[in-house]
Amino acid sequence: MDEWGYILRLVAAIVAGSIIGFERELHDKPAGLRTNILICFGSALFTVMSVMMVGEAYSDRARIAAQVVTGVGFLGAGTIVHFKGNVLGLTTAATIWAVASVGMAFGAGEYGLGWAATFLTAGVLFGLAFAEDLISSWRVTTRFKIKLDATVKTADLIKQIIDEVGLHTRSWMITKVEEGLTLRISVTGPMKKIEELQAALINNEHVTSIKRV
Repeated sequence: MDEWGYILRLVAAIVAGSIIGFERELHDKPAGLRTNILICFGSALFTVMSVMMVGEAYSDRARIAAQVVTGVGFLGAGTIVHFKGNVLGLTTAATIWAVASVGMAFGAGEYGLGWAATFLTAGVLFGLAFAEDLISSWRVTTRFKIKLDATVKTADLIKQIIDEVGLHTRSWMITKVEEGLTLRISVTGPMKKIEELQAALINNEHVTSIKRV
């Protein structure tokens, strides 16, 4: 194959990387448009180089491809962050890994496989982003700081209100202060029910103040 054929593979990899990177950029992710283009392009270029060097004593096509996978693994690991009990960046790392494989497909001249993988990856990212937004609207965690007078059984009162609304309590802390009691709670459930809980607390005569934190 002449050099123009190899260049066409690289151009295809750039286009594929931009399609996937567009979704990442649209959702303001750390690895956006440029990052995904460069990963796809770089993987394709390494694969093209391994193809071109076949036959030389020091080269091995499969060896270079394997090193691309290893290098991308380290790159993906750098995007994963553990913050306050939550693991962030797993989708970004998985996307980097997938984009590298797309680039390798184009670098090897497998256009059909490369385009299929590109549109499947983009479809998963776009489609599941919508599904996650839909799910999150039904599973929201909200924290409240509530001040009550000291004339009621706080635990029983608030527990009853939460049960009536239909939410799940994740954490609960009561502090005794001069004005009465301060209650910090974390509840999980649909946003609509969170708003119902807030309204019920505001309308309760024993609640002196309420704040969402």
